[in-house]
Amino acid sequence: MVVLAFLLLTFSLPDVTLLGYPIKRLNLLNDIQHDVRFSKKDTVIIKKDSARQTFPIRKLNQTFIEEFGGENLSFFFESLVESKSKPVRIAFFGDSFIEGDILCGPFRDTLQRLFGGSGVGYMPITSEVTKFRTSVQHEFTQWNTFSIVGQKKERAPLGLPGYCFIPADGNEVIYTTVGKNFVSTKVFYESDGYSKVRFSFDESQSETTDLEPAEKLHQYTFPGSGFHSVKISFPFIDNLRLYGVALEDSIGLSVDNFSMRSNPGMGLLLIDQERLKQFDSLRNYKLVVLQYGLNVLSEKDTTGYFWYLDKMTGLVKRLKENFPKCGFLLLSVGDRCSNQNGRIATMPDVMVMRAIQRKIAQKSGIAYWDMFAAMGGENSIKKYTEAQPPLAAKDYTHLTFRGGRKIAKKLADALLNEKRRYDKKR
Repeated sequence: MVVLAFLLLTFSLPDVTLLGYPIKRLNLLNDIQHDVRFSKKDTVIIKKDSARQTFPIRKLNQTFIEEFGGENLSFFFESLVESKSKPVRIAFFGDSFIEGDILCGPFRDTLQRLFGGSGVGYMPITSEVTKFRTSVQHEFTQWNTFSIVGQKKERAPLGLPGYCFIPADGNEVIYTTVGKNFVSTKVFYESDGYSKVRFSFDESQSETTDLEPAEKLHQYTFPGSGFHSVKISFPFIDNLRLYGVALEDSIGLSVDNFSMRSNPGMGLLLIDQERLKQFDSLRNYKLVVLQYGLNVLSEKDTTGYFWYLDKMTGLVKRLKENFPKCGFLLLSVGDRCSNQNGRIATMPDVMVMRAIQRKIAQKSGIAYWDMFAAMGGENSIKKYTEAQPPLAAKDYTHLTFRGGRKIAKKLADALLNEKRRYDKKR
């Protein structure tokens, strides 16, 4: 009786804030009341400072790519013709939604089956998801990590996707494949003076070689090919900065997973433009995919995310300047659910962010893919979470590996459909 009385009391109270924490009204009749859905109209109203502005958004189930840049994706499509003889690289930037290769892994596998290539592409020296990622085994010890979202240091300038790694005494990093053997390995570094690298393949006897001084970003390609694992260390640590390793083929598709947890996207603006150019000169990207937005969503936003529109439009402009021969594809935010008046449902601001991101693509002249619609629209992440086996985690935000394969297939299909339309025009 006491519990029932308490529940009835909470049902009658309005939403309040207690000690800084929002407490929402508990609706005991939620499951039998009318289910109010978001409007399925083709527009969404965005509020900012009492102003109302309307942006068009995509209809649900329309999961093709919208090209706002004329033939912005032509750089990528035309490069695929040479994929049997040259490497074609994709830079896939994102937050925790793509970490662990949940989305990039199956996306990479699909394209490599069609256009050749192998390996996982770019790998950081250290990572928060080494025990979680299944596409490669990764071990490391004795490294200092600096990043956009963590510790920063003037003597550790940031590289892609916002990291710099400084070796300490006894440093070591090991990469082991879980599929085909690695064809080639490259390490990206800067060194103000004399340095060396020690390496071994497949637990064989280690070798040591000189690294030439390089004040700007430089790559060293390890000799040999066709190995199962590689162990790397640096015996001379002074004035040496590491940025990552590439484990890939010499031909075909390579997808570099540039995920960074908690990065809303604008963090990439902290990377020096000259270093961006240096990365592109070494990697020669033909497609940049941008997946962001989840870290920006808020239950209390009153700005309409116009500030995000301005920041991300500026970011795309900078990336286009530094990756000049490259196509760009922006993914909308996926579905995200939270407690809405006692019911797990899509956060209202997901719809607003989705419209803002489409506007970013329009203003920037790049391609746009509505991932929210591809997932199934409103409350789709809830269905993913409740599926058996689950397609999404219980945070109603992130995908499981099974869910990642589902969305990766939709993304690959959308990209290939766009390629077919492009080929017909030629």
